[in-house]
Amino acid sequence: MSSVRLGVIADIHGNLPALEAVLARLDALAPDHIVNLGDCASGPLWPVETTALLRSRTMSHIRGNHDRAMGAASPEGLGASDSYAWQALAPEARAWLAGLPAGITVEGALCFHACPGNDSAYLMEEVQNGHLAPSPIATIEQRLAGRTAPLMLCGHSHLPRAARLSSGVIVLNPGSVGNPAYRDTNPAHVSESGMPHARFAVVTLGAEIAVEHHLVAYDWERAARRAEDNGRADWAYALRTGRALP
Repeated sequence: MSSVRLGVIADIHGNLPALEAVLARLDALAPDHIVNLGDCASGPLWPVETTALLRSRTMSHIRGNHDRAMGAASPEGLGASDSYAWQALAPEARAWLAGLPAGITVEGALCFHACPGNDSAYLMEEVQNGHLAPSPIATIEQRLAGRTAPLMLCGHSHLPRAARLSSGVIVLNPGSVGNPAYRDTNPAHVSESGMPHARFAVVTLGAEIAVEHHLVAYDWERAARRAEDNGRADWAYALRTGRALP
């Protein structure tokens, strides 16, 4: 049986230098396909340039919840990160992001942003004491609602993670390319990778499935200064440390 190698990226959030570093590493690794699991532009960084770079490359794209937000008629009512991206992007670019598919299958792998049918719900984590903790395997299986594939790829939590279901299915989150930590509400919690590096994964599908998690150093100080220039001390702290601003 011949094997196929997938490069898997997610949650870029407009971080152009992080994306450039990840794509350079992927070019060196030369996977057969690259899959982008969504949340491409939202954030106080480089939404225009990031979206343009993604569109210039040959890869498959999934729509994340923040990409969906780019389909809003106006920035009114959007969060600060979505509003910044909405106002920076041309209408045609916003339409491209909002029009990406919610889910696709690539080389037998089922790909979606968060949970199938819900791009804002965690698949592999749950909130415990204000942080994201790994969900039990049985809970992940319930959230997948009977969907099956040898490999399932998700993002959304920004945390690199892999799990093996009772059926033998592998579920993988590559972590975030461009946003290593954030603070969220409803319920209040933080997601923290603990390091400022850009993250991605390479998966080999063959007789067995092999997963490689990668960390890439890039100029995160440049990204942090950009966030500060745009009034986002929370992003700057996260980009430098991999932790949420206390």
